[in-house]
Amino acid sequence: MKSIFAGNFDPDRAIEAAVDLYGVDATTAVAYCALDAWTDRREADYEFWFGIFARLKGIPLSNSRH
Repeated sequence: MKSIFAGNFDPDRAIEAAVDLYGVDATTAVAYCALDAWTDRREADYEFWFGIFARLKGIPLSNSRH
């Protein structure tokens, strides 16, 4: 399935937009984006949103699959 966000959206801008739109709930909103991408089998979008979620939570990511 074609990715919608991956490669087309700057992670820093995604974080800024999520915080601007959802404030203290930005991490939850981004988690839902990742979950939607996962259930839709949009792997690249899932990776993008999971990376944003991890950055918001302060979780360091390695190159391994999660």
